[in-house]
Amino acid sequence: MSYSFGGVLKELRGKMTQEKLAKSLNEKYGTGINKGMISKWENGKEEPRIDTARYLADYFNVSLDYLLGIENKKTDKVEEKSPLKTIAAHLEGKEITEDKMKDVLKYIDFIFSKEFDEK
Repeated sequence: MSYSFGGVLKELRGKMTQEKLAKSLNEKYGTGINKGMISKWENGKEEPRIDTARYLADYFNVSLDYLLGIENKKTDKVEEKSPLKTIAAHLEGKEITEDKMKDVLKYIDFIFSKEFDEK
């Protein structure tokens, strides 16, 4: 895969048609994108305006750096970390037995009960 904007956009679009992508973007963001614009972007004939690139990054849930071909590692766009995502990241790849999950839940309850005791 080419790490140019056009190559990345084409890869992200996958089997979705250019027409479907344009329609989806227009419905979600109120843009005036059409199939021809997407074709020009993917073929390197033109590049989108920065606000349109932001919409595309948001739509595909990737960072703007990835979309623009600056980063070649696909990561989710930068978001405020939620506690659930943080906890899930710590558990990823670990074998979670029923007993271990009960312990995790007990510990969470303990932390929150401690917080209320301090107030």
